[in-house]
Amino acid sequence: MKKIFILFYIFISSSYASYETLDTQYIYTIKMKNASFENTFIRLKNEIVHNSYVIINELNLAKSTNTIAKVLDKKEPLSKGKTLLICKGTFALQMLEENISNITYCPLAISVYEKNLNTFISFRKYKSFTANDTIANQINNQLKEVILNSLKD
Repeated sequence: MKKIFILFYIFISSSYASYETLDTQYIYTIKMKNASFENTFIRLKNEIVHNSYVIINELNLAKSTNTIAKVLDKKEPLSKGKTLLICKGTFALQMLEENISNITYCPLAISVYEKNLNTFISFRKYKSFTANDTIANQINNQLKEVILNSLKD
């Protein structure tokens, strides 16, 4: 029994050990090999709640787009894919105090999807509206931190 537990722990730990960061001008993505979509999604949701965000909505984009693809006789783009819409009241207040236009950032969004046997966690990077705005960088850093923490054991 002890050996099975140790092997299970090693398997779970190693499934999150291998990931690649894709950080472009517009999007931040973590690409994982041999990672379960379901486990990745649950771990991300737990980390979001742990960081005092509220999950406003959970969009199953794979299901909705695959349904439309079938009707149109097209190839399904994703096997699995969900987007979480999240908000933290205190952070939203900071955003609005800095620049009322930041209201367009609410709620924030993080996506988890599976494609070609890889699992991805991704968010669109937020940009400042004016040169003096700093909240966009804070948003990007907080979302990166949530994602990376969700990969830790």
